[in-house]
Amino acid sequence: MIKAIFFDIDGTLISFNTHKISSHTLDALHQVKQDGIKLFIATGRHKLEVDRFEGFEFEGHVTMNGQYCYNDKEIIYKKPIDKNTVQSVIKLAEDTGEAYMFFEENNVYLNKINHKVEKVLEEVKVNNIQIEELSQFSDKEIFQIVCFVTEKEEKEVKSKLPLCEITRWHPLFMDINPKGGNKKNGILKMLDYYHISPDEIMAIGDGENDISMLEVAKYSVAMENASEQVKSHAGFITSHVDDDGVVNALKHYGLI
Repeated sequence: MIKAIFFDIDGTLISFNTHKISSHTLDALHQVKQDGIKLFIATGRHKLEVDRFEGFEFEGHVTMNGQYCYNDKEIIYKKPIDKNTVQSVIKLAEDTGEAYMFFEENNVYLNKINHKVEKVLEEVKVNNIQIEELSQFSDKEIFQIVCFVTEKEEKEVKSKLPLCEITRWHPLFMDINPKGGNKKNGILKMLDYYHISPDEIMAIGDGENDISMLEVAKYSVAMENASEQVKSHAGFITSHVDDDGVVNALKHYGLI
């Protein structure tokens, strides 16, 4: 019996083309929720950027790739990046001149705007950002860092941050989290809180940062728009996000 479902946002619930959740998907979420299944968000986004579902209320949120988990009552789990790592990233940003985004608990900061940043902000519709010098965050609690580099450019960054977990869900940037900091870890914290087993959950995603949650869930679903790497970790491949992928996954498992 499936007691809970964890959904990625971008490329899963939200289309990269329309930047919205489809009416069919929203109707399906309401139906599943009415049947008593708990629905959760599991995203790389900051909590400021997850409320885009026309008022639909999820049971809880696993945000910043598992570093910050909460429901409407309390913070269930949070784990900031080690301050030495934050300082290493600040120096790397100064040395390379690349754009970096820092996620605090209640704010998101960016050191500069360039063509990569402009394209990403337009595509994923991120709005709540302040432009600041990164040096001031060396002793602050930072839960996630985003580095705006392509896959070809990422090698140098990875080599300088061996104690980090680095994943990508967009060709123009990658997420930096502490080692072991991923959606799987955040979901396990959420499951402990709700006394639910991994054998009783479904996870649906499309990005590299979704692989860990597909591995932990007994019922794992990858979107058709996911890469072959992501699909290899899923028990079922549903249709494209723009072709009711979430709806068809829920139908496949007899939930709607």
